[in-house]
Amino acid sequence: MKAQNRYAFFLRWALTLWALASWLAPGPLYPQEVEEDTLRILVPNTTSALPLLLLAERDPIPGLDIRVGVYLNHPQALALVLRGEADLLLTGTSQGWENYLAGGPLVMIDTGVWGLSYLVGLDQSIRKLGDLKGKRLAFPFPGAPLEVQTRYLLKRQGLDPDRDLRISYSPFPQAVARLLRGDLDAAPLPEPLASEVTRNQGLKRLLDYKQAWAEVSGGDPRSPQVSLFATRLTAKLRKQTLAQLDAQWGFASREVGERPQQAAERFALVLGLKAEVLSEAAGNTLYEVPGFAENQRRVLDYYEITRDVAAETRPALKPDFFFAP
Repeated sequence: MKAQNRYAFFLRWALTLWALASWLAPGPLYPQEVEEDTLRILVPNTTSALPLLLLAERDPIPGLDIRVGVYLNHPQALALVLRGEADLLLTGTSQGWENYLAGGPLVMIDTGVWGLSYLVGLDQSIRKLGDLKGKRLAFPFPGAPLEVQTRYLLKRQGLDPDRDLRISYSPFPQAVARLLRGDLDAAPLPEPLASEVTRNQGLKRLLDYKQAWAEVSGGDPRSPQVSLFATRLTAKLRKQTLAQLDAQWGFASREVGERPQQAAERFALVLGLKAEVLSEAAGNTLYEVPGFAENQRRVLDYYEITRDVAAETRPALKPDFFFAP
């Protein structure tokens, strides 16, 4: 069966209709009954989705039908999970802890992506973070995860981001336009956008965030970027299923990391991306699904390291934020 037929469920217009129906016909906040033979996962149209798409294709857990839908609108996807119309949400790690810190019901199952961003621009004199002194840099919005991480990295280089750089804010598409007009010197972009603009719009990769993070972390390039979340109730009701899924997610992530081109060619249509762009982007994405205890340790370490850089005072993350199988 061709991929476009096998993955009709993934098409973006279908998700839009699904989201609209959920708003027009409100239901209970959580499902009254859990379908143990189906697991519904929402993923963004980025490289982070590839391992879970592979799982949905293969359904490696006996008796479990894994269904994956691609979302474009994060608030709508989150609403579907909170309403019980989807079981799991793959999203930015900080998106999950922001929900938790605000009193929301999300818990982290595990983390699957540990690096996927690049500093891009036209000024190729920028070879390292120290070269950003006096440069014009844009983040997508105040307090964005990339801003927090970049500010921490700059401070480790002895730079004061507010004094030594000229910082502004623009959503990613606007930042790209400003770079091309010469209104900015650099901007951090995630994959697959970084591959798209460097392949097709003439921008250059100036700095790999994985390498930059390795320089300040004793050689370890990994920082938690994209994680899988469920509501606390779903995690409790489906504990065994989620533990099985996590193990299979790890196997699929290893396969995608080793053969990114094959995965990109298989799922480019599903994600609405060109295969050559997705292949390059997947090769630049650091996939890994650690054990639950190791994931908790790494996420807590990263959160504590960057907590002081955030604009507002943040409380500590507690163990109940993490799935306990």
